[in-house]
Amino acid sequence: MNGRDMNDRFIRIISILLKLVLFTAIIFILIHMFLAIYTAMLVTPFSISGVENLLYSAVNIIVEDSLLAIVVFEIYESVLDFFAGKGKTITYILGAAISFTTREIILLIFTAHLFSQINFYEITGLSILIVSISISYYLLLKASSVNVKNEL
Repeated sequence: MNGRDMNDRFIRIISILLKLVLFTAIIFILIHMFLAIYTAMLVTPFSISGVENLLYSAVNIIVEDSLLAIVVFEIYESVLDFFAGKGKTITYILGAAISFTTREIILLIFTAHLFSQINFYEITGLSILIVSISISYYLLLKASSVNVKNEL
């Protein structure tokens, strides 16, 4: 077995391990979502305000875990393209960064709704981060399309 075969085998093993870890993360996120909703149902008293709190908690858990699953899935796509040797993995990573930052803003808004308190500076900072990552994403796509046209 030569060095090239050894490298290819090592890359395949790492690829499989990363895919398994990310797939397991998605499964654990889904399990966490159902367990958290079930626990919230057990703890919530049966009254009008209790049902309202249960609904807010359930929606918060569903939104939080669903958005986290999307971020992990985007990272999974990046890993697939990276090990396949195709695609622009940096665009997937920037997309995941935008999704994760947007997720944090949505969670801050949900938390503000539950606790009647909003941190303006935190949301503004995260919004500026989204704008800067989006500009980077746009410039990266624009540069890659110019490179493709130059190659033709």
